[in-house]
Amino acid sequence: MKLERIMRKSFIVNVFLVVFKIISGMLFNSLSLIADGIHSVSDLLSDVFVILGIRHSVKPPDDDHPFGHGKFEYILSLFLGLSIITIAYNLGKNVIINFNEVPRIPQTISLVIVVLVVVIKLYLAKYLIQKGKEMDSEIISASGKESLTDVFSSVVVFVGILSVLIGNHFKLDFLLKGDKIASIIIALFIVKIGIEIILSSIRSLQGHTVKQEIQKFYLDLINEVNGVIKVDHLDMIAYGPYYQALVEIRVKGTISVTEGHDIAQEVTEKLNNNEKICHIIVHVNPEE
Repeated sequence: MKLERIMRKSFIVNVFLVVFKIISGMLFNSLSLIADGIHSVSDLLSDVFVILGIRHSVKPPDDDHPFGHGKFEYILSLFLGLSIITIAYNLGKNVIINFNEVPRIPQTISLVIVVLVVVIKLYLAKYLIQKGKEMDSEIISASGKESLTDVFSSVVVFVGILSVLIGNHFKLDFLLKGDKIASIIIALFIVKIGIEIILSSIRSLQGHTVKQEIQKFYLDLINEVNGVIKVDHLDMIAYGPYYQALVEIRVKGTISVTEGHDIAQEVTEKLNNNEKICHIIVHVNPEE
């Protein structure tokens, strides 16, 4: 499935970044780079949750779930937000507890590593956000937004490492805490994105309307059906990776019930040909 292929690419990139940042942080004495690597673990968890969510949400309808399993995507997004906040809490707590310990001076090469990380992560975040919009997939968009915070956190890491190097060179003790302060700021970044993902998943579980530009595509499809004078009303509700459509069409008032039924059936079949539609109700209104 296309959604899963997208997230597999993200998973591979994040595995590389986690290993790269944590090992580099340990080798070159950068606490904030290690913290940033832990932040990337949240991206890795995000990818795993998304892949599992996609696999489950695309299961066909059954007796207990007549509209399919699409909302499972939102439940996993909720757990993703909670897990991200837990990671942030543990990270921030450990840094604060050890805040007054003698700081380790990172090596200059750490700055080069951070710049490389920013470039890779910025490309990945933009890719996921763009694909999420194109496919109207909330869980991929959420993963992209979470990845974007990794870009911001890496910039914070860069500033933190640079401040420690400057402080060590010019013997400015207050700058030597920059690496640890950067780690705390990263933890706050992670909390923020976790809260945003949780709120978004709660709103989606309650049900939300599909964007107008997407609805227009389906309006045009319906209007192409012979016998449809106009679409009186169209409600489309997101259901995980799928949409539910409630349509009211206007037909000539002089045609028979059977003819009206046939037109409604053709509208249903035309919408059903689109893989994004999971449930359709068509109501026929006679022209006055």
